[in-house]
Amino acid sequence: LITVYDDPSLHEYGYYPFDDEGAGSKRTTLIQNGVLKSFIHSRETAGKLGGESRNSRAQGYARPVIRMSNTFIAPNGMKFDEMLSELKDGIYLKGSRGGQVNPGEGVFQFNAERGFIVRNGELTTSLRDVSLSGNTLEILNNVSAVGNDLEMNSGRCGKAGQLVPVSDGAPHVLVNRAMVGGSG
Repeated sequence: LITVYDDPSLHEYGYYPFDDEGAGSKRTTLIQNGVLKSFIHSRETAGKLGGESRNSRAQGYARPVIRMSNTFIAPNGMKFDEMLSELKDGIYLKGSRGGQVNPGEGVFQFNAERGFIVRNGELTTSLRDVSLSGNTLEILNNVSAVGNDLEMNSGRCGKAGQLVPVSDGAPHVLVNRAMVGGSG
């Protein structure tokens, strides 16, 4: 169900025509229909692993490191109200207040702007300080629907002591099972 792209050629906050090693920008399919297809690369990793270089970026004159540009989950066909009906009872998270990823361990933590308890397909009680965490592969395997309403957000990617502009985005995604925490 999930398809994920990194695309520096999109005119979003993470746009660039060439990366900081001189490679031209072009969309990379990272995951296609739930299957890993590619990684983002520098010239060095592309040469070693057989990929295409287009994701080396640096802040100022620092040494370039591999990082995201405009990374997003591709929209699919389901409308938001259809997703709520299918969910029936659960938790709805909206917006991002940041998060962290540990690629070595395959885990993540994400802080939502807002959260709501869903009962009988309807948004009910508001939640505060709500977050989602877990194993990335488990979450991806528990996706049962992807919405048609892609929304991009601007931010910064912090890596190797540097910050560069990026965008990320996703439509609404329905996950069958996840670890959610928060307060009412």
